[in-house]
Amino acid sequence: MTKRGPRGPVPIYQVIVNAIRADIDNGVLRAGQALPTEAELGEAHGASRLTVRKALAILREEGVIYTVRPEGSYVGPEDAPKIREPWPFEKVAAAVAEGIKRGGYQPDEVLPSETEMMEEHGVAKKTVRAALALLREQGWVYTVPAIGTFVASRDKWPTTS
Repeated sequence: MTKRGPRGPVPIYQVIVNAIRADIDNGVLRAGQALPTEAELGEAHGASRLTVRKALAILREEGVIYTVRPEGSYVGPEDAPKIREPWPFEKVAAAVAEGIKRGGYQPDEVLPSETEMMEEHGVAKKTVRAALALLREQGWVYTVPAIGTFVASRDKWPTTS
């Protein structure tokens, strides 16, 4: 299978190779970061797993990526430290903490309800609860049972460097 390029037909595996290289060159993918799965790459490019594997093999041979079975493929040389993507609850906690830092919420102000946070961030209730637990642990918020979760006073906030 091929796609039409400026100089004629380009094999799909080469389209995938070029797309991954472009993502690395543009900083979308960084050394140590996991590549999308074979299934995700195949779906994104309308390619079979076999075609995706051929593209990954080329990048591996060139030293652009490395593969750890059964984890997947990563950008860069094998000694590049792996970059772990944050869990959804960590993303929610970071967004709320950023809102607090920017003044979106003042000390002793109640945060939105769990339901509102679920809708705002598109996550499940247990994800919101895990985010709030992390924020409590870090000192950003405190919870009054049956009342709500409030922004902690500034002297309780974590110090940032």
